[in-house]
Amino acid sequence: MNCLLIKKCISVNNFKSINTRKPVNQYPLINKARFAKYWQNVAGALGVTAMSLLTMGLVTQPAAAQTTQILFDDFSYSNNSQLTNNGWRIRTWSGGPGLVNGDWSASNISFVTDPAQPSNKLMRLKAGTNINGNNINAQNQSTSGSVSQAEVARTEQIYKNGTWAARMYFNDAPSSGPDGDTVIQTFFGITDYVELAEPYSEIDFEYLPNGGWWSGSSTPSMWSGTFRIVDWSDESNHGVTRTTGSLQGWRTLVMQVTDGHIAFYIDGVYQTSFSGDVAPDYPMYIMFQLWFSNDCFDAACNTRGFLKNSNYREYYEDVDWVYYEKDNIVPPSEIPQKVATLRSNGISYVQNINSSSSSANSSTSSSSNSSSSSAPQQCNWWGIIYPICTHISTGWGWQNNADCVGIQTCATLTPPYGVMGASSSSSSSTAFSRLIQAEAYTVMSGVQTDVTSDSSDGQYVGWIDTGDWLSYANINFPTSGSYKVEYRVASPGGSSLSLDLNAGAIQLGQLAIPATGGWQNWTTISHNISVTAGTYSLGIYAPAGGWNINWLRITKL
Repeated sequence: MNCLLIKKCISVNNFKSINTRKPVNQYPLINKARFAKYWQNVAGALGVTAMSLLTMGLVTQPAAAQTTQILFDDFSYSNNSQLTNNGWRIRTWSGGPGLVNGDWSASNISFVTDPAQPSNKLMRLKAGTNINGNNINAQNQSTSGSVSQAEVARTEQIYKNGTWAARMYFNDAPSSGPDGDTVIQTFFGITDYVELAEPYSEIDFEYLPNGGWWSGSSTPSMWSGTFRIVDWSDESNHGVTRTTGSLQGWRTLVMQVTDGHIAFYIDGVYQTSFSGDVAPDYPMYIMFQLWFSNDCFDAACNTRGFLKNSNYREYYEDVDWVYYEKDNIVPPSEIPQKVATLRSNGISYVQNINSSSSSANSSTSSSSNSSSSSAPQQCNWWGIIYPICTHISTGWGWQNNADCVGIQTCATLTPPYGVMGASSSSSSSTAFSRLIQAEAYTVMSGVQTDVTSDSSDGQYVGWIDTGDWLSYANINFPTSGSYKVEYRVASPGGSSLSLDLNAGAIQLGQLAIPATGGWQNWTTISHNISVTAGTYSLGIYAPAGGWNINWLRITKL
């Protein structure tokens, strides 16, 4: 059973979780002398020899020199700051997966000595709870006790085709306290959260040492799966295989992803594979989690995931290393040797992945479009404008470092949505609208989330006091000019909010929030702002508290 039933999937610019009610860089031709000089410099930066880069397989020497693009981390850290300095994010905000009011803490991440190899360090994720299952209400909130869980994720959403691998230690029993909770130990990839729609991808290794997830069995089981969209009700939207049997101890997990296909391996042994629409089609974040689920243990839901016991219990999982190689399918048997070679050359961390498509292709496309009398077709996807993919006709894709929609998929929408025809470039280039779920923040201060009764469903952000704020990274304004910003808000007595860019460096204006008569009585307010084209960190600030927000929408005027 997929995490999607129980996690409001990671909205990760924000790494927020899913609502419990419901997802080669080629260098130009150069001569041998310049090739040697280039890699000498790279090797110096990494602290190894140029020859060792060649022997590691990180560099090849064809006529057109090309690097193997990888992420590798062996987690040789002493503290969390060293981890986050290398591009990892530790979750500290509350919410699903698991209980709506479940906590996630940076103190649950630590670095321990490998007992089998004292010179090696391991990243440890732990999770603990004293919640009695009898004290969880119908809204999936605990009314007594607490739960604290762990999540570590990459900050860049660039991982898709290629080989995903991690060496992890699974535990079948808690390190302390009574056993029996539905606890989830994971290595997975996931996109920003989109409800019941594309663009979305998720791929999972999810180990349940105590079974559960509607199976009615306490036998340890691994759920290997891939998800097209966040919708468990339609089996065509996902592919999942449950494999039973204990995986206590060290395991090497491998996922091989190509266009339209994904295969799963454990310790070099093939587990399952899926093809077609359920295969990932959108770049993801690499993530690890350890959390407790209160979903149904059996199909009749006679029992749920939390023990009916108030004694504290704690679990942990260890991660030795993670390895991702872009666009290359590496046989599982070769991955440990690649890791060993990196380590023997003194490399404990490297991320040399170019996330974008060729800059030459991008500039050619831009130049071609600007010189054409007609702009390319676009897709109005429920009010959000996307380009039409040129490499696929159905589904969603990733092209020129941006989402795109297959023309046949876009054509399924009824007017005024759907394919936008060949209008003049001046008019179509200004068509832009983006809906941002409030809970999809990157970072925040002081707020909490809960399930909304608004017509859009999902979660809202509340518990907003004076001085609280929300920040959304990498918000692009494609052209300079005026934009309309709408906010879906509720407030019993009225309040105010303000909008800014780059942590307040650019103020965009303050807006009054009317009294709506209740915390779940929603209304939409708006104001117009003027912005210079560019990508910013967008901030919502609370000059006064006492209001909730469900979403905001930015539309080019």
